[in-house]
Amino acid sequence: MTANRFRAFSLTFSVLLLSACSHSPVKVTKAHAASDEAILLNDTARFLAGLPGRSKGPFQTLEATNSWKSYSAEITHTWNQAQKDQFESVDAFQKRELAGLHTGSSFVFYPFSGPDVLYMEHFFPNGKTYVLAGLEHVGTLKTPAEYTGKNLDRELNGWKQALASIFNRSFFVTSEMDSQFHGRVANGLLPMILLLLARSDDTIDDLRYGHLDDSGSFLPDDPRAAKHKAVEVTFHRPGETGSRTLYYFDTNLSTEFETHPGFRQFLKRHGWSDTLVKSASFLLHWQMCSALRGYILDSSNLILEDDTGVPYRYFENSTWQVKLFGDYSRPDHPFRKEYQPDLANAFQDTSKVHELGFSLGYGYGRRPSSMILAQRVKPRAEP
Repeated sequence: MTANRFRAFSLTFSVLLLSACSHSPVKVTKAHAASDEAILLNDTARFLAGLPGRSKGPFQTLEATNSWKSYSAEITHTWNQAQKDQFESVDAFQKRELAGLHTGSSFVFYPFSGPDVLYMEHFFPNGKTYVLAGLEHVGTLKTPAEYTGKNLDRELNGWKQALASIFNRSFFVTSEMDSQFHGRVANGLLPMILLLLARSDDTIDDLRYGHLDDSGSFLPDDPRAAKHKAVEVTFHRPGETGSRTLYYFDTNLSTEFETHPGFRQFLKRHGWSDTLVKSASFLLHWQMCSALRGYILDSSNLILEDDTGVPYRYFENSTWQVKLFGDYSRPDHPFRKEYQPDLANAFQDTSKVHELGFSLGYGYGRRPSSMILAQRVKPRAEP
């Protein structure tokens, strides 16, 4: 849904919203006095996430249907099971290995991310600015009126299928995203991003569509535009008085990163990053992504990645302090040629290999998982 469609809808329901705010399940502090548009954004996010909305909210009738109740129960069970089976171990890893590292960065860069808010927040819960990027479209949100009892089962089944990848494999499968987020479930990643924020107990404060100029400035777009290249979402967690900011950019990280300066300049404006790379199709191994690889190595204070990220040979000892986790295994077809003998040799020294504690990436649940944590020997301070 575009922002203008939200505004039109909010005018229709303004009296209803004012009377219902006291029943909101979201605690709003004075610093987060929610606009009608933000309230409707959270309504939609919570509905898609299988979470109860406000009393007398625009989705109340749909939430009373057996279809939505069943969907909510199934998503809640899946979510709780994932917390127990996967994310408790991810959080333990974060506290053990990442929490004590003071890199000086509050900016997290996650290329080839898809809509993966979950691992981004679990690995880097203290980020203030998150930048996700990939080839998938930004998309828009449907109005509440576009969800009807007639099509509700089909809609909700589509969202269950779209969520299955992140829970069953730990990443969003590119081929499935091409189908699901190019019209079958949604017309882009924005609804999934907001769904995952809502499920993570985040509250959305604002949303702006936009694009970048060559200097890297984020310029707001007319929300009525047919297609958007970027979206900015501000949100906060329970008890927080300040907002965090998440960006998603629809961009080709090989050709456009090298030939169009806007995105590269935007990243530079945010200073030194903590960078996350996982399930990235080994693109950072290839010449076509050499510009992006060079940026990551030049501009990151910390890099957390699986073997699909920056090849191990690029982490020079004089620049990077490297820790290895888990157990390295040969990539699956069609990536067999991306096997790294030097990384395999490094894993042979068991005195330098540490516990990972969870499965991740392309071999999820089938073969050993590994991660590389590279911290700059002399982290650079934010500008």
